[in-house]
Amino acid sequence: MISELGGAPGVGARKPAASLAGASAGPGGAMGRDEFLQLLVAQLRNQDPLEPMKGEEFAAQLAQFAQVEQLTSLNAHAEAQLEATYLLATAQNNSAALNAIGREILAAGNGVTVPEDGPVHVTVGVGGAGGMGTLILYDSAGREVAREELGYLPAGRRDILAEGTVTDLPPGNYTYAVLVEGENGNAVETRTFTRAMVDGIRYGKDGPVLMAAGAEIPLGSVVEILNPRDRDRD
Repeated sequence: MISELGGAPGVGARKPAASLAGASAGPGGAMGRDEFLQLLVAQLRNQDPLEPMKGEEFAAQLAQFAQVEQLTSLNAHAEAQLEATYLLATAQNNSAALNAIGREILAAGNGVTVPEDGPVHVTVGVGGAGGMGTLILYDSAGREVAREELGYLPAGRRDILAEGTVTDLPPGNYTYAVLVEGENGNAVETRTFTRAMVDGIRYGKDGPVLMAAGAEIPLGSVVEILNPRDRDRD
């Protein structure tokens, strides 16, 4: 005769399962839907028959499961939206790059081409109240090879056609700087741009790269795709 119910085989052998609230989270610090469901089933299987889970506790566990399910659905939706946004941006960038072929672009940079005939064309943003400008060209080694006074440059973005000493250089690609001196003798901030005709595209890991004037220009550095009439804009 069994004197204590707790000594019955198959009854006292079961141990209460740990509470779901204290369960360890998975990688990343968050419990997934499958892990939560497995813990809930394990808790129900291993609960003490003498002290089964109360209805209120079970309802609370189901509510927790519903919350996990909802969060999983929201995360999946957010990931889908991010992927769609990325694909749309990629398509737009590819389209913009294709549209730039055969057209002149204006991009952040300091490259300039000396043509066989005609003036040297550069674009510069002049800060402050403007001032007296000087155009300096450098060769591929960074050595100064030509300098030309530009006169007074008002503030704003300026297209400059230099027709003096810089045109005596051999045709080819150079880099340049525009120095501007204000009324008080202090240097005025400037921003240089590269003007070039796009003749091809290369697709890199960070997106399309434009091939222009023997150089590679990331699409993200392009400020403007110019129309023919924009060449003469002041």
